[in-house]
Amino acid sequence: PGRVVTLIKSEDPEDEVWGVAYEIAKDDAESVRAHLDHREKGGYSSVTELFHPDDDTPEPFQLTIYLATESNSNYLGPAPLTNIARQIATSVGPSGKNIEYLLNLADAMRKISPHVHDPHLFELEAEVLKLCDTLRDS
Repeated sequence: PGRVVTLIKSEDPEDEVWGVAYEIAKDDAESVRAHLDHREKGGYSSVTELFHPDDDTPEPFQLTIYLATESNSNYLGPAPLTNIARQIATSVGPSGKNIEYLLNLADAMRKISPHVHDPHLFELEAEVLKLCDTLRDS
């Protein structure tokens, strides 16, 4: 299996998650929710959280996110960065190459929130790229 971003509840009130909120058209809400519930069925719970936009939106608003628990059978948990990088560099699944997922995520974060530095994400990106260079040169 590859790795994906898995949100788990933090006990630290200072922790933040950065991302994009999408408004679903009312006519599509039921089918989109059914699709997401199916996709996230492997041990995730949908929860409502307060979203604080980083744009001109005047007020925070409620949205639904999917959280996993560490007891989720698909949750791989923490590991040394080099192990995670090796797994990402070599994994392919139904959604494509795991490396593409990581590189697209890092690129999106730079575009969406250029003022936010996610050390784990960007160190992992660098490690995967270094590993790919090493594999290509050998």
